This record gives sequence, structure tokens and C-alpha cells, in this order.
Amino acid sequence: MRNFKVLGWAGLVLVGFSATVMAADVVTGAAAEGRRESVASEQQQAQVLLGGATQKTTASRSAGAATTPGPVAKATTPAPNAYRAYAPSCLSHPLPEQFSGPLTPPTAPFRVRLAAIQTGVNGYVTEDVNVRLWRIPCSSSGQFYESVTLLAIDRDAANEGNTQRYPLFPGVRVTQGSNTLKLVRVAEEPNTVLSHTKADEPLIRSSTFVLENFASNDSSTAYFDFNNPFTITFFNFFNGDTGQALQVPVYNPTQSTYPTAFQNQPITGYLTGNWYDPAHSGEGILVQVFDLPGNTTRKLFTFAWFTYTNDGRPFWLFGAQDFPIDSRGPLVVPTVYQNGGGFAGNFGASAQSLPWGSVTFNFPTCYSTSFTFNGTANIPGVPAGSGTRNWIRAVDTNGLTCE
Repeated sequence: MRNFKVLGWAGLVLVGFSATVMAADVVTGAAAEGRRESVASEQQQAQVLLGGATQKTTASRSAGAATTPGPVAKATTPAPNAYRAYAPSCLSHPLPEQFSGPLTPPTAPFRVRLAAIQTGVNGYVTEDVNVRLWRIPCSSSGQFYESVTLLAIDRDAANEGNTQRYPLFPGVRVTQGSNTLKLVRVAEEPNTVLSHTKADEPLIRSSTFVLENFASNDSSTAYFDFNNPFTITFFNFFNGDTGQALQVPVYNPTQSTYPTAFQNQPITGYLTGNWYDPAHSGEGILVQVFDLPGNTTRKLFTFAWFTYTNDGRPFWLFGAQDFPIDSRGPLVVPTVYQNGGGFAGNFGASAQSLPWGSVTFNFPTCYSTSFTFNGTANIPGVPAGSGTRNWIRAVDTNGLTCE
């Protein structure tokens, strides 16, 4: 069983590759070590300047001990991030623990040689690791398809969890179009701006990562579209290391390769918001999705439909239904209306909830819903009937875009 949740890194997509591999198991010599220290330090500092990426636990060169991490910044209000490679709704923490979709390479993992630390050894050693990558579809907006690119780096079973000898995270650069060997953000936590794994952080256990963009217009990096072809190159910084390059193809989903790309959007909090028919302004539905306290398998979906009676008076419908996490619908929601109230609380202890029927929701994309209603109440003045409507989402909330 792969253990993905340890020291963070980032996701990479690999396809065809060529590798320059060091033959020696122990790399010694002041010149080689000095160059490696200098180049690794240069890349670390460049990445810090790109956005203050949080420094994680790093390894001592002499004994393999770990230093104490620095203070962690407090959470603040989320902000829009125009540099994102994908919408936040595509992926959450923790990253997926299972491979899915077409793998790269397709039949066997790619072996990459990394610099490593071993207790008691004066100098660097090396360790070969297994690399797999895959893409996870985001929903389609109806015009294009988006995905996120994940990278798995697996230590051999005999090395898993070994803290006396462990590999170091490589230097990682991407080439795409006119941007050649630019720095790329390698994140363990997908929905942040600063999460990043710098060169030389220790890899104790097999881990998974996601490729992202630095929130920066510095010339050392670039904005990458990871749905298009690119080349990702790993550097271990030894003398003579020209990098281990991996060619990544375009993301081109089909029904057979990525079936979820053609299914409804998963029902999550990213669907929270106002939905309406642009042709009939003045009517709308407010959708909200909640966590259930203490429940790790189900969530709660609620809606309020602000509509009218047949003679034009405002009429509200309400519904709530729990559902399995990761459900893509259709979601059938029992629906009620309220009776016995008064303006501004001018009524008794509580209004009365009366059965009206049901509303069934589907969300083909983050910005479209197709819902079917079936009102069975047979009460004078209460609208009833059945039908299907196709509405759109009004706006995004605080830049936390859904795709």
C-alpha cells in the first residue's frame, strides 16, 4: 500500500523520456559536492523569492538529521489567484492515493536516480526511485476540457520509510513553447498559493504531488498550461548532470480514457451560489452544500427556490437531502413550502412546513444545472406540476472558481 502523505512535493506528468544516470553509488570529492551545494542553494533561493514558499523540514548533510521547521503563517481570507493552472474544485487535500486513468509510462514506472543522504557517509549517495504520473479530469465547461497533473514518486519497498538513507527532492524545471527550463511550482497541498517543495527536501516515504504555477511574473518562471504538451526535467545537481527529461503529451480525453470528464460535476461546496434563468430575471435558486459534523462519508445539500404562484405572488420552496461524498447525482431532494408565517416575525412560534413534492438536480458543469421538478401538492393557491429547467450559475465566490 503506497503511503502518499509525508513530506510534500508536487505533481509532474511524464511520458517519453531520456535520462542521464550517475553510475556511482557514493559521490565524493570536494568539487562535485561544492558544485551541487551551490546549484541546489541557488534554486532554493530563487523559489523562495518567487513567493515566499514555506520552508519544510530539511536534512543535515553530515548526519541526516532534520532541522526544526520555521513558523507557519496563519490562515487568511482566500484570494483569487490568476496564476492557477486549474480551478480549486478540481482537487483537494489530501491528494488521491490511487492511480487512475492512463498512466505514464503506461506499462512500467520510470526509474529516476536522485541524490541521497546516508547516515555516517561523508558525501552524497544515490537512490533510484519509481516515477508514475497521471491526470485527473476536471469537468468540462462545454467548450474545453481541463485536468490536473499528478506525479507519484515511490521508493522501493525495501527503502520505504528508511530515515538513515533517503533521497532528496530534485531540481525541477519545465519547457513549454518558448519557455525553456523554467522553474515550476511542485505542491503537496493543491489549493494554496505558496505551497511548494524545494530542491533537497527529504523524501522519506512514497509521495504524490501536483504541478502548479508560481504566483509570479519573474523571468525565472512562466505560466504553464499543463493540458498542452511540455517537457519536465529533473536535476540532481551532480557534476555532469544534464537532467532527466520527460516528454508529456497533450491532454485529450475520450469516453474510454477519461470517462469522468464526460460525467456530471461532483456535488461539492463549489456549487454553492445563486442559479437562475437569464431569460426570466426575478426567479432563482440558492444552493448550499454543507459538511455533516462527525460524518466523513456524507454531506448535506440544501436549496431555496424563490419563485411565484400562478397569479404572480412570491412563493418559496425549500429542500434538503444528505448524499454520499463524491456523488455526481442525480440528487432527488424532498421539497416543502412554508405556511402560517407573517412579516418580520409577526407570527407564532414557528411557521409550518408542508410537503410539496421533489426536485431532482444534475450539474453537467460547474456553471450549469438541469433540474426536474414534480409538485404534487393539491392545495388552492399552491403551484404544482412538473417539468425540467436548464439554468446557469450567477457568479463565483471570492475567486474560488469551479471547473
